Amino acid sequence: MSATVVLVHGGFVDGSGWRGVYDELRADGADVRVVQNPTKSLADDAATTRDILDKVDAPVVLVGHSYGGAVITEAGTHDKVAALVYITAFAPDQGESVNGLIGGFPQDGPQPPILPPVNGYLFLDRAKYHESFAADVSDEEAAFQADSQVPWGLEALGGIITEAAWRSKPSWYLHVTEDRMIPPVAQMSMATRIGATVVETPGSHAIYVSQPKTVADIIRTAAAAATATEQAA
Repeated sequence: MSATVVLVHGGFVDGSGWRGVYDELRADGADVRVVQNPTKSLADDAATTRDILDKVDAPVVLVGHSYGGAVITEAGTHDKVAALVYITAFAPDQGESVNGLIGGFPQDGPQPPILPPVNGYLFLDRAKYHESFAADVSDEEAAFQADSQVPWGLEALGGIITEAAWRSKPSWYLHVTEDRMIPPVAQMSMATRIGATVVETPGSHAIYVSQPKTVADIIRTAAAAATATEQAA
């Protein structure tokens, strides 16, 4: 694999959850970087991601999980980015925010157990974390994730996309059919709108932790396409 892979985490978590995916891709000899975003604001997270992109070799496969999908949508216009991979992620368009997309979720299904904001930051209800975010990881792992949540800033949630990278870059989408944070129907709607190549799998919102090979496989597919395009250019 000659493409560089840059992994972007979502809200409530940090980049360490990518370890299994990182190990899978490194076993292929891939150059892999993990962005550690503070998730205080979309603008800051996109800038942090672009700082990483500045330092790596093209072509880049830029991967985002959950809120990380908004980050890669904003930062993915970088000229080194050859492909976008959304892992059960938000895929907003220009002028949209994650908060606006959440507002359009179906009301008759599971709702993300997001607590009221405190000092401008959000957390998930610890008692509901395992069921909602990480249903297919161990009790011990889910408890650790619940107790080590990263505060998610309202400015990240409400950050507006200035230019949507998926309008100019090919994209892939991992549609996770048992996700209780981003409803599967909402995932498919976003994936269809952006014209993504869709791969479907059962699993929870924490699919990147519970099934790293499944996630690595869609990244490998995107990387192969990006490399072929680069070589043909």
